[in-house]
Parts: sequence; structure tokens; C-alpha cells
Amino acid sequence: MVIMVVSCRIAYSGRTSSDLGEGERLVILKEDGCVLVHRRSNYQPVNWQPSGCVFQTRIENQSLIIKAVRPSPLETLTMIVSRVEFLGTFQLNDEAEFLLHASEEDMQKAILAEPGLIEPGLQVVDFEKKVAPGFVDVCAVDSRGNTVVIEIKKDPAGVASVKQLAEYLKYIQVPAGRKLRPIIVAPSLAKGVLPMLTKMGFEFKPLTLQKSLETLQRLSRSDQSALKGWFESTKTKE
Repeated sequence: MVIMVVSCRIAYSGRTSSDLGEGERLVILKEDGCVLVHRRSNYQPVNWQPSGCVFQTRIENQSLIIKAVRPSPLETLTMIVSRVEFLGTFQLNDEAEFLLHASEEDMQKAILAEPGLIEPGLQVVDFEKKVAPGFVDVCAVDSRGNTVVIEIKKDPAGVASVKQLAEYLKYIQVPAGRKLRPIIVAPSLAKGVLPMLTKMGFEFKPLTLQKSLETLQRLSRSDQSALKGWFESTKTKE
């Protein structure tokens, strides 16, 4: 892994194109061929390339030229480095397993906050709805007015999840002329479950814990930004 703090200009060409003027940035080149370019703020890189890139370097007009070329689809990230403040190389030993500590409640919160994670136009009408066998995670209405019943699982959904949702449906009333859409939301389906879902007329919508947490974090930052703007406008009026 190569880590650099440099002053550079950046040009990207590929699916689109972009140019970034001179500035001091943190550049990380990883051993799997991915590239991350960070500015002085924000955790997201301003430019990046996924793994599988080929690196090309040369000196031209007293500048260090670093190219990260992705063969398929063809994309090129070119950094024209005028000054190097720091350069370090490291061989990292990291075989640890990543364990994400999140819950189905986090997935539910993400859906309640942003129903579009399931599909555009979805509107939540209830959650933790009490029925005889238990609680329905989310009740909603789609863009056509159909009733949507959602069962959430943080792990691959198995046969038991499908049967659980089927029991809940016995206690759900649907307005005349509308359809009932049972949906399993989970990172994936267990082996052999898809034919059962199809036969019963249930739907599957993939959603991971990671995506749910990212959604909640993004919405939290948005709320904080709005609060900060309100606070600053209040101070200005004073």
C-alpha cells in the first residue's frame, strides 16, 4: 500500500469525465489496484478507482504523473503531482473477519425514513402493527394504492420467514379493488426459498444492514446540516 500527501491536479475519463484543479490531497494506492483521493474534509473520496487498476508512473516536465487505468470498462484517473509532502509504503497483514453489529430494527428505521429503499412511490402507513401471531414490521401503500406488507430479516430469509409472513397476511384487510403485496426484505434468500416465494406470490427486495446504516447516517448528516443552517440564520437575525 502506498500513502501520499501531495499537491496535484486530477483528470478522469471513462463513463463520464472530470477535472480537479491544483490542491493538496491524501492519495492511497492499495495492493488490489484501487485508488482513493481525499480532500481535507469529508470521509468520501473526491476521486477514486475500484480494484483491478494498473498503475503507470513517469516524470514529465518536473511533475510526477500517476495513472490508474481500469481495463474493463476502460477508465483512467490521471494525477499530475507537482509536490510530494509525504510518501510511505506499507505491507499490511489483516485477515480479521468483519462483523457488522446492526439489527433488523436499523433496517426498519431506514425503510421508515426512506421508503424508496424498497421502491419509488412507497408510503408507510404503519409499523409494528399488532396482529394475532405477532407484529408486522412495516405496512405501506404503493404508488397504485395497493397494500404492502413487509417482513424484515437481517440474515438470508428462509422458509420460516415466508411462513411467518403468510400467517400475518390472514389478519390484513385490503380495500376493495386493491391488491395485497407481501414482501420479504433481507440481504438475500436462503437456498431453495425463491421457488416457494414465487408459488405463493410473494416478492423479495434485497436490503443489507450496511445499506441501511449508510442511509441512516446520511439522513442524520442532512438533519444536522439543516439544524446548523437554522441556528446560523437565527444568530444572523439577532
